Amino acid sequence: MSYRRMMIALVACVLSLGLVAVPAYAANKPFATTKCAYRPVAVSTFDSRAAMVEAANAYFKNSPSPVISSPDLYAVVQAKDVGYEIVDIRSAEAYALGHIDGAINIPFRTIADDASLARLDATKKIVAVGYTGESGSMTNILWNMLGYKTTSLMYGMSGWVADPAIVGSALPSSVGAGYATVTKATVSTRTYRAPRLSAEYTNVAEAVKGQARAYFAKHIATEISVSRVHEIVESNNRSYQIVSVRQTAAYATGHIKGATNIVWTDIADQMTRLDPRKTTIVYCYTGNTAAQASMFLNLMGYETYNMTAGMSGWNRDPAVGGTGGYDAATVPNYPTVK
Repeated sequence: MSYRRMMIALVACVLSLGLVAVPAYAANKPFATTKCAYRPVAVSTFDSRAAMVEAANAYFKNSPSPVISSPDLYAVVQAKDVGYEIVDIRSAEAYALGHIDGAINIPFRTIADDASLARLDATKKIVAVGYTGESGSMTNILWNMLGYKTTSLMYGMSGWVADPAIVGSALPSSVGAGYATVTKATVSTRTYRAPRLSAEYTNVAEAVKGQARAYFAKHIATEISVSRVHEIVESNNRSYQIVSVRQTAAYATGHIKGATNIVWTDIADQMTRLDPRKTTIVYCYTGNTAAQASMFLNLMGYETYNMTAGMSGWNRDPAVGGTGGYDAATVPNYPTVK
């Protein structure tokens, strides 16, 4: 091939590639359909964040009963009520120490795994039972977002039997720390963009499970102690934000200095009031409803911790805390099986 012919061939090739790069022009040219033809990239239109908010609100906005008392659950067990499924979410080792008759075992950090979910009966009311109540409440919101009818046992196994050798952990303290509260409300009108999710999803179930697995993969603590929160407040550490998820009237009686108020059932609608660059601490009365708010926020990408025992662990005054908190002397000590 002569030099002139080589140059003509080279120019023709470059021009054909250029036309391919401009689809609007190439569409009118028959020689534009080459091996380099433009292929449009599919773009997902599924809004994972909005779908997860909707799933959470299907629970939050329907007058949820966040816990079941040990006497009420004992009545279910005694009646052998087939409308309930009891799931012990403690470790396999703790489950072996003693558990509620009929309870199956699904350890907490596996609650979003497909194999674990396959063991749940969607036709029944599911009761999640943890150590002291908080992990059960976190399980509660996650499974509700997946469409299961779930509640959790108040105070977990420590509310069923006051024996740490069976509970598998120390019992909650029955005496609050006695830290001060304030009545002046902390108000913030600023809003923020919610964090980016860890992946893209095609449906809400995959989003909830995927975000939960991403959270569990971090292996971070689910709770923060009242003493640590007190240190944060006293040092005026601005890398944290504190949220009371108690009812507005309870917040007004006394709350932690600097804490804003977002009622736990409004957390999905008002999460953009939270700065995603800060670590979030949530607290409630005894730790149960805040645990649900904490789990939801962690699913949405916020780094969030539930303050252990809530206001009952912070303050000794039931009038401020809204409850007297855990009392081992009142635990009924119902029977367990191995």
